[in-house]
Amino acid sequence: MNLGKAALFTLVALAATPLAAQTPSPTLAADRAQLVACLRQSGTVATSCIGLVAVACVRAASTDRRAAEHSCARREEAVWRERLGQATQAVSRAMDAGQRSKLASLQVAWEGYVAQKCAFYGASQREGLQLGRQAGCELREVATRALELERSQPQATPSRPQQQPRIFRGE
Repeated sequence: MNLGKAALFTLVALAATPLAAQTPSPTLAADRAQLVACLRQSGTVATSCIGLVAVACVRAASTDRRAAEHSCARREEAVWRERLGQATQAVSRAMDAGQRSKLASLQVAWEGYVAQKCAFYGASQREGLQLGRQAGCELREVATRALELERSQPQATPSRPQQQPRIFRGE
């Protein structure tokens, strides 16, 4: 099996894994709730919620803020990755097998792009900032992709009545 097919298989297998079966940490659950509340309040400006958890986490850090940048960004990224997986599953349910395969290939290519882009960005920073900035880049990219896929989910169409409604008029 070549590397592309192996990556595709891995992505499909991960997307098929039920996220609810994973035991979330209390921190992940709290971060998830905070993000959901922000997204509900933000309306059409959902991107304003990106970084919400990470920024608060860094501000609360009593130790090295540079190290906190990295760990806090990864902490929030975990919530966005969860949403990305759910959105990918929801979008793929409405597709035929060929489209699902193309979506899986697109996701693998996107993951590679993000890894390279953020590694390049991180490497261009001063040594003490590299890990935190790379993690922040990956957080933004994952969050943006999750929101993009969430917006593209098929919307439920309102069901139409089987018969035309009858209007009764008093006689």
